[in-house]
Amino acid sequence: MRHLTVAEYGSFLGITGNRLVVRDAEGGAWETPLSRLRTIRIAKKGVAFSSDLILSCAARGIRIFFLDWRGISVATISGQHQHAVVRVRKSQFECLQSDTGRIIATEFIRTKIKNQRAVLLYFSKYLSKTNNNHHAFLTGIAEILKDDIDALSAPPPSNFAWKEYVMGIEGHAAATYWQALIHTNLLPSSFFKREGRGSQELTNICLNYGYAILQSYCWSALDNAGLELYAGFLHADRPGKPALILDFMEEYRPWVVDRIIIKIRQKAEKSKFFDNSLKNSISTAIADCLSKHMLHHGKRIRLENIMQRQAYKLAGAIIGEKKYRGYRFKEPLHRGPF
Repeated sequence: MRHLTVAEYGSFLGITGNRLVVRDAEGGAWETPLSRLRTIRIAKKGVAFSSDLILSCAARGIRIFFLDWRGISVATISGQHQHAVVRVRKSQFECLQSDTGRIIATEFIRTKIKNQRAVLLYFSKYLSKTNNNHHAFLTGIAEILKDDIDALSAPPPSNFAWKEYVMGIEGHAAATYWQALIHTNLLPSSFFKREGRGSQELTNICLNYGYAILQSYCWSALDNAGLELYAGFLHADRPGKPALILDFMEEYRPWVVDRIIIKIRQKAEKSKFFDNSLKNSISTAIADCLSKHMLHHGKRIRLENIMQRQAYKLAGAIIGEKKYRGYRFKEPLHRGPF
């Protein structure tokens, strides 16, 4: 257990020695070594914890996130043992309007579309055994997304700003991707289009919740790398909006969240409401995904560690030490995705 989510009213978090102790409202207890934890997420009101635990978490670099009902982090407790970040943050602000910033932003979207293709091909392999028409359709859509990837390498037309051009391609790819998932019945019939905050449709609520959980993982990775979380390359600046986190998580959204929501579709369809059981299923599935070993430069490494390495690579690209390359998912399909 590297990432703990507490979602039961009346729970208490304390510490005994070097172990975290969680007690529920009925008096039951569960504990784990603090050395195994990276984050703690409080996803329910009425959860109490000791100041000793806060101090111990701060000393070990364990962040405590407080989530609202949507799963979005609204407060964070972290220690003051930060890396030396002055050079990185100065370079980041200088980079925002430079060619380097444009290249990094384009790479975020290029990798996102590649990973959308990976999701389509992942499910097309499964459908090849049950529905050859849907298999062929997803394979064809994956080829269309290749055109969007290629378009990102071309300079924008003279009447387009680069950001407008890149986001236009991203929008086209996203519309194509979601329609492919709808057409092949990988998403429930209630899902007509992708909707963000305020959606009343259950699959969109699940997706939004999953993205919020993913955001907390990306938050930790970028913060560890010493980056300014509110200064992004693609997402607009707005008070309280962690624009860099939203940029960085783009490439992980298809594989880590979209794929998982499709895989738990049957459980979601049985749920009339977005209840704690469904929330726990999503957060647990995302934690399991990020704990799996993936191929990275010829080695099998936990995905959450790959994410951290990518954050450090981003910091290196910002200060001009190396070129940033997004992480492309290529895990082979060993068994059916459902």
